[in-house]
Amino acid sequence: MSYFMFVRDFIAKADTSDMLLSAIAFIISFIICFVLIPIIIKLSMRYNLVDKPNERKVHKVPISRLGGLGIVLGILSSAPLWFLKGDSSMLIHLLVGMLILIMIGVIDDIRELPPKIKFLGQIVAALLLAHAGLLIDNMFGIFGIEQLPIVFQYILTVFIVAGIINAFNLIDGIDGLAGGLALIDMTGFFVLFFLAGEVSSALIVASAAGGLLAFLKYNYHPARIFMGDTGSMILGFLLAAMGILALVISRTTTSYFVYSEAAIIVFSIFILPVYDTLRVFAGRVINKKSPFSPDKTHIHHVLMKTGFNHPKSAKILYLTNIVLIATGFFLRSEKLLLVAPLLVLEVILFSEFLTLYKLIKALFQGKKLQSKALDMQIDNRLLIDNLENKDGKE
Repeated sequence: MSYFMFVRDFIAKADTSDMLLSAIAFIISFIICFVLIPIIIKLSMRYNLVDKPNERKVHKVPISRLGGLGIVLGILSSAPLWFLKGDSSMLIHLLVGMLILIMIGVIDDIRELPPKIKFLGQIVAALLLAHAGLLIDNMFGIFGIEQLPIVFQYILTVFIVAGIINAFNLIDGIDGLAGGLALIDMTGFFVLFFLAGEVSSALIVASAAGGLLAFLKYNYHPARIFMGDTGSMILGFLLAAMGILALVISRTTTSYFVYSEAAIIVFSIFILPVYDTLRVFAGRVINKKSPFSPDKTHIHHVLMKTGFNHPKSAKILYLTNIVLIATGFFLRSEKLLLVAPLLVLEVILFSEFLTLYKLIKALFQGKKLQSKALDMQIDNRLLIDNLENKDGKE
């Protein structure tokens, strides 16, 4: 029962003014995004700012790719509330990093930018987080390493922030998937921050959740708009920042979660997109291709090849993400070196289940076709015998 104590504690705090403030941030972001998205869709169609279908994409008609602009404007509309409870310096660094990625993302969604420019922007945004004190300073005993020197803290922080941004960008492959996963992740962070007493951080993720819920109204299958690089980069950046912040605040003596517990929860939130990215990259390298070469080998592509449609594929991945995050919350008191392999195993079993399901389905369909062919042969043989008998009697 101790695993469920956080549910009791969350309910105990649910009547506070902080919850009301979070609800206001959520509603403001939701309304702004909900109103802006239809306007963005009309303007995108008028000025041909659309994502055109090709052999790598699953949509069949041109669709606006500026949905991320609606999401971030919704999120930023709630930003003044963040400063009521938060560290102004950290929030300014976060907002400047967001603005850099918004500019790069919008330009890239209108006319494609070289990958180097986008990666440079991600590095600068990550360095802003690190400069604000959002640093990954501990390896939790992995490879026998605990505390890291400051230079390696910066390097690791930049590497992880950029990695999560790109992992989130790569998993944005079918209608409603990236937005739905981000909404689930933001919900997980909201629970974590609310229990930890980090109201400003809870307001940030509540704002993001509001914008995402409104966006999903237009992005769920059949999608009328995509989030584009603007949306995927901002969401990846915000999630990475919240993950690091969760680790930083867990260092305080008043935090609800200790450092190792926060690390397990953060790991569970990010494991699905990160594992999918590493799996795809490894597959490409094994096949002697560039890790960045486009293909259709992501988990959502595997699901669709297995026979699931857009909504079912997205829902399966939503459920997988919820199970992983729930595992992280329930097992947060265990050692990271024990829980992390368990979470990885869960994702691997899920991937292997898809492969096994595909093989069984193909085998079943093959046997079914063979059975039909045999039935047809028997029917044909009976028909021939009947005709021969009639001919013989005549």
